Amino acid sequence: MKSYRVIGQGLPRIESAEKATGEAKYVADLKLPRMLFGKILRSPHAHARIMNINTDKARKMPGVKVVLTGRETLGIKIGALSGSRDRQLIAVEKVRFIGEAVAAVAAVDEDTAQDALDLIEVEYEALPAVFTVEEALKDSAPRVHENIERNIAFERRWNFGDVEKAFLDSDYVREDRFTTSIVLHGFIEPTGCLAAWEPSGKYTLWLGSQMPFTTRRDLALALGVPEGRVRVIKVVMGGGFGGKTDTMDLYLASALMARQSGRPVKIEYTMKEQFMAGSRRIPLVVDLKTGVKRDGTLVAQESKVMTDGGAYVSAGAVTIYNHGLAHMIPYRLPNFRYEAYRIYTNKPFCGPKRGHGQNQIRFAVESQLDMIAEELGIDPVEIRLKNALQPGDVTVNGLKINTCGLSETIRQAAGRAGWKEKKGKGNGVGVGIGCGGFSSGVRNAALSDAAAMIKLNEDGGVVLFTGAADMGQGCNTILGQIVAEVLGIDLKDVTVIAGDTETCPYTPGAVGSTTTWYAGNAVKLCAEDVRKQIAEVVAARFKANMDEIEFYDHQVFLQSDPEKKMPFVAAVRAAQVSDAKGVIIGRATYYPPGIEWPDPNRSYAGNISGGYSFSTQVAEVEVDKGTGKVLVKKMYLVDDCGFPLNPLSCEGQAQGSASNAQGEMLFEELVMDRGRIVNCSFEGYKMPTAIDSPQFENETVITNEPGGPFGAKEIGEGFILSGFGAIANAIHDATGIWVKDLPITSEKILKALKEKEKGG
Repeated sequence: MKSYRVIGQGLPRIESAEKATGEAKYVADLKLPRMLFGKILRSPHAHARIMNINTDKARKMPGVKVVLTGRETLGIKIGALSGSRDRQLIAVEKVRFIGEAVAAVAAVDEDTAQDALDLIEVEYEALPAVFTVEEALKDSAPRVHENIERNIAFERRWNFGDVEKAFLDSDYVREDRFTTSIVLHGFIEPTGCLAAWEPSGKYTLWLGSQMPFTTRRDLALALGVPEGRVRVIKVVMGGGFGGKTDTMDLYLASALMARQSGRPVKIEYTMKEQFMAGSRRIPLVVDLKTGVKRDGTLVAQESKVMTDGGAYVSAGAVTIYNHGLAHMIPYRLPNFRYEAYRIYTNKPFCGPKRGHGQNQIRFAVESQLDMIAEELGIDPVEIRLKNALQPGDVTVNGLKINTCGLSETIRQAAGRAGWKEKKGKGNGVGVGIGCGGFSSGVRNAALSDAAAMIKLNEDGGVVLFTGAADMGQGCNTILGQIVAEVLGIDLKDVTVIAGDTETCPYTPGAVGSTTTWYAGNAVKLCAEDVRKQIAEVVAARFKANMDEIEFYDHQVFLQSDPEKKMPFVAAVRAAQVSDAKGVIIGRATYYPPGIEWPDPNRSYAGNISGGYSFSTQVAEVEVDKGTGKVLVKKMYLVDDCGFPLNPLSCEGQAQGSASNAQGEMLFEELVMDRGRIVNCSFEGYKMPTAIDSPQFENETVITNEPGGPFGAKEIGEGFILSGFGAIANAIHDATGIWVKDLPITSEKILKALKEKEKGG
């Protein structure tokens, strides 16, 4: 394997110092001269018609500069995909969930703005509402959106192979129902935005978006201006996990009030508002049927999925596709049938969250696979090895598996955990295994390529411009490492300017594990463009061919005669003063070859990504049968992320994903009562803390994906998938019970144990 100087090294993130010292500037830290503070009035009704809004008292209040209602907007609907735009950022005629924005105020301080909200008088006509999928699907149910029959936002059906015959040919068929809960993203920085307007008609917004260019598109649409009139600057983010992909109400409100007042306006959600108005993970009901041979070979699977998406679809078309996609990897499955529905209800909308619709499915599939293994007397490790995808496989829906280290991840995880010694001991202690696979970036829409630019300074300094959005996952560092490796310099020599739609070229954003693959490849090509330009000048000076020029350790030299060399800085200067070259600016655009948009005429088949990652987790748990409390003692984490560009960062992503899975499996649930959140704070919404975190043991299987930058694949999002099955199956090993409804709380465990005792 080729040795590298910069990539493959566990370097600290380039922003670590400013975050550790408190110098990092989040939206909350931003200030502009004459800045106003905004607040948003939200609906107390789950479903109602807005009859009248009286803002006279609020407008007359001292210190209030602007009062905005939905009827002062263009009322244009936005959405992730052009075919499913259904959401007005500020309601005009109707509200569809408790917490939907109906008006906004900008004032000289936050207290004044908050007091002004109390003076706005809204007359509502309450409408019948639906809060469950069962209610929403009734013929007599009120429609959340008048033009949508039976409240079905999306309906998908796939059919690959001969499923009926395959079930008849199976030696064992099992059917189970699994249910999951509404889950929040849990980032500690609520959504915020600072907007300014110029008399020329230009809007500038500073915010924490995972998709700056999509946010710009949506805002331009809602504002009724060309995209060039909107500049989005992504600032330092306090987490995202998918929760900062949607374009939010405060973005439009702050922009419009900045225009009306001629002054900058900043709006920040309170944490209560984040709970009420932010997106969340969609809850699922999964009816799963699986047929196998006696030796555990998978023969057929049928999946019926019902989802409660809330009042708007967000990225629902992608979400419902992902529910089906999660069945396709990481195992060989020759016959598959899928039926899924995304249903509108009068609850806050559900959007992407780490794993985006695939975690819930893996919980079901991995749990049922262990149930089948137990019935057939097969070790859970062996049944996974028997069915694991292999390099060169093509799934029934057309995913092309180039590299795949899944089998090795299974063996390593089981070996490190001492599987054979610990499995089946009972007495409240157990181990469980789970596997997962994920795409390394996917097509978002028609425009899915990524671009990068590099500028060289006279002193040899390198400035990278990328549209990538670092939300804390460390992509600025990874992209900087790629540039440094290609040019033979150090990471500290690279300045990364990212996420500014005005100065940086287009990149899809931090969604669908796109950044490393798309932006990473674009940055690598861009750095190679710069390298080629420098090499051309140096080759002429050394009277050599360009392909003989090497870049390493701040030197540019002749491969056949290393004594013929010059410092990188001198080579840059030589290029800049040469008649043939001049100032060097690199640019590149990347779009992966062979990628297909899922074809609706072929049950949405198509190879959606250039590479697929794989992972295995083994959980070691202890269950107190007296209290039902689950202690996750240790997690063994083994990934196939191709080649780890920064092992330290990869380790952090794996552990973060495992902790995320732990929370959703054992603690996290947003409880709602007829559209109103019952546990609307982190006091009531439980997430794992550092005290709850288990001991982690990490390992990487290196497969070197040919299409990935330096052989890399994704790890940050897909790794969470394998944690769900690992914990659920470990609880069963410890107690002998199956809990098929998430989260697996102490109460559910105690109830299942009592039922087991009665049955026994």
